[in-house]
Amino acid sequence: MASLSVPQAAERLGVNERRVRQLIELDRLPAQKVGKRWVVQSEDIDEIRESARLAGRPYSSRNAWALLVMAAGREPTWLSNTERTRLSGILESQGIAKLLPRLSRRSEVREWYVHPSLLERLSADARTVVGGAGAVDALIDESVVELYVASSARQQMESEFFVDSGADRPNVVVRSIDGPWPFDPGQKTADRIVAAADLLERAPDPRRARVAEEVLKDA
Repeated sequence: MASLSVPQAAERLGVNERRVRQLIELDRLPAQKVGKRWVVQSEDIDEIRESARLAGRPYSSRNAWALLVMAAGREPTWLSNTERTRLSGILESQGIAKLLPRLSRRSEVREWYVHPSLLERLSADARTVVGGAGAVDALIDESVVELYVASSARQQMESEFFVDSGADRPNVVVRSIDGPWPFDPGQKTADRIVAAADLLERAPDPRRARVAEEVLKDA
């Protein structure tokens, strides 16, 4: 069996290294630690690729957001009538819970460390929308702030808030959106269905999974 490093596994799967480590933490990808690095087997990577193929290809950011917005009861104004009809049919036939694993391309995930004195101002900034745990009431004690920002604003905000993007203990998860902005003007908190998608994507935590499941029951 051929052994692969995390970067090699990420390249083969077409994801970032953080996602590979998350799969390992979730026990969805068998791994062995050699020294300080994780090593995985090529056969296990191939099995994950096949499972992903059978589950369906991920939706583009544009269509992923359209499905989430419709599931939240709002209108994806960037779609044509034909696109809206097609995606509405998919949403009605499959349900948003089944589609969530295919919506990962809705944003690019980055981790920041921002000085704690600036976190409140960052969350209140007009360019951000609070997602993840901050968008539901049941996880108010979460130590990491989760925010959505437009890709076009991210770099400027990194400078304004003196962001450290290589910190060992980040305190902000930033999901940058490249494409149509899916939130209403003035909306500061993500729809609950979006928060559920966020909660299921981060490192394993039974509380987050439980809250996401409760949200999905009402969807």
